[in-house]
Amino acid sequence: MKPYQFVLAGLLGAGALLWFALLISDRSTAQLEGGITQVRTLAMDEKSSVAIVDFEASNPSIVEMMIGDRTLSITNQRGVPYEGRTIGAVDIKGLFQYFPALGEMKNAALIKRVRVPAGEPVSGMVAARFEIPKHELDLRQDLTLRIADIDGSVSTFRVEAEPAPAKSR
Repeated sequence: MKPYQFVLAGLLGAGALLWFALLISDRSTAQLEGGITQVRTLAMDEKSSVAIVDFEASNPSIVEMMIGDRTLSITNQRGVPYEGRTIGAVDIKGLFQYFPALGEMKNAALIKRVRVPAGEPVSGMVAARFEIPKHELDLRQDLTLRIADIDGSVSTFRVEAEPAPAKSR
């Protein structure tokens, strides 16, 4: 064999090993894949509001995920980002009891330390309070839900606002 053939074979072998390692490491990081199924908003007073987000996802990795921090953030109509303060499970239940206009509570609140086994689905609800009026929350450009694994990986779900209906003459 000629020297350049040894180098070429070595590079091909190294490339194959790298590809295999990346394939395995991608599946060994706990993550969620899915999407937001429903967004509800509620005015708390003139200057604050709550966003309640239902989602469905699954853990396609080969390792169990343990839920850590959950955060909701929005970008308002003018492009200014806001991060909400996450609301606890007991307070979310209270919102649905005191405000029947929210409809039924289809999913349980997603709390820290919930385990999502490898390959299993999960659905839940996350709510956050924003220090902006409800009409500004409703006119947002987008909403982002981030769910962190206790070990550090973060799964992000984003939904853009629906365009306003065209006014007819």
